[in-house]
Amino acid sequence: MHKIVLFCKSYAPDLYRARRLAESIKRFNTDQIPLFFSVPQKDLPEFTEAFVGIECEFVADEEILSRVSDAYGALPSGFNTHLQMIMIKLEFWRLNLCRHYVWMDSDSYFIRPFGLSDFFYDEDTPYIVQHQLKEIREYAEKFNKQVIIDFENHSRIAQKTFGRSGEYYDFGSPPIIWSCRVLESLGADFLKPRNQTIYDIVQQVRNEALIYGEYLLHSKLEKAVPREQLFKVFHYAEQFFESQMQGESEYSLSKNYAGIIMQSNWTNLGNRKKTLRDRLSRFFGR
Repeated sequence: MHKIVLFCKSYAPDLYRARRLAESIKRFNTDQIPLFFSVPQKDLPEFTEAFVGIECEFVADEEILSRVSDAYGALPSGFNTHLQMIMIKLEFWRLNLCRHYVWMDSDSYFIRPFGLSDFFYDEDTPYIVQHQLKEIREYAEKFNKQVIIDFENHSRIAQKTFGRSGEYYDFGSPPIIWSCRVLESLGADFLKPRNQTIYDIVQQVRNEALIYGEYLLHSKLEKAVPREQLFKVFHYAEQFFESQMQGESEYSLSKNYAGIIMQSNWTNLGNRKKTLRDRLSRFFGR
């Protein structure tokens, strides 16, 4: 069993983003941490062909879903694709491949060498991404205050679920370090005594990072050291354009961040796509 693996849940529309992520891992993975992708069974041939020359392993979403069904019964009706993606991330531990995993999204990539020290404080103590969303709060004050309202609403639901009050914490963005032991305990020690399932909590909270982070604080099962997010996240186009105007580059960002996330919710906006692609290419020299 691996001490830690890298894990990404992807699918065909994100294939080339996932390939970019995998290429960056191949280039910068100094400790040779194993890489796993979970994709729908029907997408496996396309991914396998596209990833020739990159060392990684693929698992089918259906394999994880099958193990979840064995534990909790069949998927509820109306359990949509988004909720299934959240659940797959939370239930990857059931494959018994590792003790910890770092999950990432396809729209991210590394920009500098990384290794175990980025994910562990010491030999046995993992980091947990935990912060107060200061960067997005600054953005929201300038562009869209609804962002913080939505974040605090989700956080309030998660806190109520696990019986905590106080500061609102963001437990992302990816890469996020998770303990399989904590996730197993979520089912056995929290959900089962309450006659609940993973389906219930996913439908209730609808955010995998909040589910894990709030349960870790609730359970105190494992010591973890808080840290800021590892990647620079461009949540919105305005953030990216502001960064561009300030003259930032992959080189300058790599002094404080291990990678970059270009969230696909704004890089795929119809007629803006070509303009954004051109801007990205000029900005990052691609």
